[in-house]
Amino acid sequence: MTQDLSQSKYKLRSIHKQTQNDNLVSTCKISPDGKMLATASSDKTIKLWSITDNSNGLKLIRTLIGHSKGISDISFSPNSKYLASASDDLTIRIWDVEFGEQIQILKGHTYHINTLCFNFKGSILLSGSSDENIRIWDLKNGKCLKILSAHSDPISSLDFSFDGTIIVSGSYDGLIRLFDLETGQCLKTLIYDKSGSSFPISFVKFSPNSKYILSSSLDGFLRLWDYMNNKVVKTFKNNDSKSISEKYNLNSNFITFNNELLICSGDEVGEILFWDLQSKDIVFKLIASHDNSPIMQVESFNDGELLISCSLKGEICIWDYIK
Repeated sequence: MTQDLSQSKYKLRSIHKQTQNDNLVSTCKISPDGKMLATASSDKTIKLWSITDNSNGLKLIRTLIGHSKGISDISFSPNSKYLASASDDLTIRIWDVEFGEQIQILKGHTYHINTLCFNFKGSILLSGSSDENIRIWDLKNGKCLKILSAHSDPISSLDFSFDGTIIVSGSYDGLIRLFDLETGQCLKTLIYDKSGSSFPISFVKFSPNSKYILSSSLDGFLRLWDYMNNKVVKTFKNNDSKSISEKYNLNSNFITFNNELLICSGDEVGEILFWDLQSKDIVFKLIASHDNSPIMQVESFNDGELLISCSLKGEICIWDYIK
C-alpha cells in the first residue's frame, strides 16, 4: 500500500482487516477524546477498539451485540461515555461504552435509520431515516421531542452547527435544508440545479466556524456552500473526470491541523483524496484499500493530526500527520 502523490502530509501507521464472511462495514467513528474507535457493520455488531500509540494501532476492547439487523450509523457522545447506533431493525440504541451495556432503546422511525448526530452537550440526538423524517430525541428521558417532515426522499446525513442551534440535513431528494432546533422551523433550502437536475445529497457537514456547509452528492462532486447567500463557492472534483462517489454515502472532512486548509474524502475505488481548500486542487492522495473497496469513512481527530479510514470490506487504516 503506497501513497499516490509524493507531497503527502500523512504516514501510514497500521492496517487492520476486521470483517469475515462478506459482512460489510458501514462506518467508523473516533471518540471525541481520541482513545477509541467504533466500527459498525452489516453483521449486526459494533466493535470498540482502543487506539494505541504503537505500530499495532488498534486493540479490540469488546463487541456490542443487540441489534437484529445491520447497522448503518454510529455516533459518540461528546464526553465519549456513550455511543448511539442506528439499525435497519428500526431502533436506535444507546450504549455505555465503558461497560458495553445497552442503556436505552429509541423507537419511532418506520423505515431504515441512516444517520445520527449528537449536539455538543450530548443531551439531544438527531436521527434521519428513509421514512423521510428527522427525529429530535431528548436523551434524559428517551422521548422524541419533535418530528421534522423534512424531505421527500430518504435522509442521508445530519449535522449540528457548533453552537447546537441549527440542524442541516441532506437527502436523496437533492435538497439541503436548515432547521431551527428550538422551533423545528425550516430556515432555508439549498438546491444545486445548475444542470437542470438535482442529484441525491449523500453527506452534509458544517465547517468548523459553521459559516459554510460541505456537501457530497451522487453526481461525484463535493461542494462548499455559503448557505447564508444560497450559493456554492467551491466545487471539488476528482482528477481525469473520475467521480468521487456515485453510489455510496461517503463522508468528507475539514483538515485544519498545523494551519492546513484541506478538504478530504474517500472515494469509491479505495483512495482518500485531499484538496487545497483555496485552490480546489487535489494536492495528494492516500491508497486506503488493497482491493479498491469504497472508503466509507475518513475520521479525523484533533483537526486532522490523526486520520482513520475504513473501507466497505473492513480494511481500517490509521494515518499520522507528518510534522
